[in-house]
Amino acid sequence: MPTFIWELGIILVSVFTVSCIWSVYRTRKYPCLTDLPGPPSESFLLGNLRQLMREQVGDCDIEWQNTFGMVARIKAPLGGDRIWVSDPKAIQYILQTSRYRYVKSYAARFGLNTATGKGVNGAEGEDHYRQRRVLLPAFGAPESKAQLPIFRECAWELCQGFAIAAETHGERSREENIPQFLSFAILNALGLAAFNYDFREHGDDQVEFTASLHDFMAKGFGLPSNRKVFLQGIMVYVPPGLLDVMAYLPTPGLAFLRHHVQLSYRIARKLVYSKVSVPEGEGNNRDALSRIVKANRSEAERWRLSDAELLPQLATILGAGHETTVNTLSWILFELATHPDEQRRLREEIRSATAAENHAGTPIDLDALPLLNAVIKETLRFDTVVPHLFRTATRDDIVPLSKPINCPSGRVLTELCIPRETHIIISNIAYNRNRELWGEDATIWRPDRWLDGTIKTSDVNVGVWANLMSFGSGHRACLGWRFAVTEVQAFLFELVSRLHFEPTERTLRIRRENCLVMLPMVEGEEAKGNQLPLKISLADRTDVQ
Repeated sequence: MPTFIWELGIILVSVFTVSCIWSVYRTRKYPCLTDLPGPPSESFLLGNLRQLMREQVGDCDIEWQNTFGMVARIKAPLGGDRIWVSDPKAIQYILQTSRYRYVKSYAARFGLNTATGKGVNGAEGEDHYRQRRVLLPAFGAPESKAQLPIFRECAWELCQGFAIAAETHGERSREENIPQFLSFAILNALGLAAFNYDFREHGDDQVEFTASLHDFMAKGFGLPSNRKVFLQGIMVYVPPGLLDVMAYLPTPGLAFLRHHVQLSYRIARKLVYSKVSVPEGEGNNRDALSRIVKANRSEAERWRLSDAELLPQLATILGAGHETTVNTLSWILFELATHPDEQRRLREEIRSATAAENHAGTPIDLDALPLLNAVIKETLRFDTVVPHLFRTATRDDIVPLSKPINCPSGRVLTELCIPRETHIIISNIAYNRNRELWGEDATIWRPDRWLDGTIKTSDVNVGVWANLMSFGSGHRACLGWRFAVTEVQAFLFELVSRLHFEPTERTLRIRRENCLVMLPMVEGEEAKGNQLPLKISLADRTDVQ
């Protein structure tokens, strides 16, 4: 142990020395960085990163945007600089126009690779292009819409299960932790639609894996100590090879993530074998994995993925597909529970659509329900599940701006000088709450802004859906965003039609915690992890006007 501490000390001193020399060098060579407005550093060791990682999601982002504008310089550990950005034109340029000129640094990909085993979210450059090229055909609009019956059936089964339990135990209502309440239904919907795999028939797989999925963001990335904030901040100076070694450190968070990857791979191996062992043209080919295997077989050798390379892609789909959908639906139900008039209006719209569906004998087009989609869009906007994206410039560049920057020196910048190796934090949540884009009341949850003309038409197209940054942007935008939207539409349609959601005393203590994604936690119960308690009851059939 003393030898390990001595070696770790040498590494930290080396990193400290290099970062200080680099910081002084950049300050002299690129004074444009130091002239940008921004908040004072909280401390030399942590900079402003504690505010981003430990305060409630969005608090410091909105304060910085209101105080300094849509571009700011914030401090990282040991005096390093980060450029914080919510400017639409700058985001468009960095994520869309420039493509691979702005990359996820290896340090930014470290957590993703540890959690999924180097899937598409943690790949970069040609590896990312090759993996995305194979995966993309499985998640188009027609392919996603084809899964709607599966999603609605799984949501209906969840509601029926609640109704049967309520009748059996004589309960009119009960408090549920919404992420746990939704978790298995979402997992099984994902299994059936993405892999033609019914988790109900594989009890050994689903019990442990469902529990791991519920916990892996909170235990793997949540509530970082000051020491962890510091280490994450200096990881950008650590060589990739050393980071790979650090992934095996015996910390509780890393140990949990390694075990989660093992569980994911155990299921992924079964899934890959079930598909690659079937001759082409045989078997069910409507699920996403069948389309991925088909697309991979048709690729030239240069772009084709090996069976081993498919494993982390499936682990990524399992993790991201479950986590983001459960999280988004949980925040939607939270907002509806705390805005009962909106919940009543939505139930009325859904039941009217159901009556029309039953009369016509054809499935309703969920895209045609204005309030349903307004509620989803507004929650994606206000409760931004992925609050930040991280990029690093691979060369000196000039970034366009939507609005000029007024620097402390008196200079006015109409474009932004970005030196090579500048680390950039893109604030999805500040962009999504920008008053100039979404209205003067952008800091409150109000679905009608999508229906009453509040939202101005923008000449800068950033997000893939409704111009929101909730699914990212450009060549690294969420692959399965259409799949996710269809699934959320289907679950919300069935849940609000059949169940009623109310806040409890503990609901009023919900905190928005940054665990790489925004997770709900109850104040005073953070050690219990991902929690969003609501009271659920069967919806009264007269609960419409």
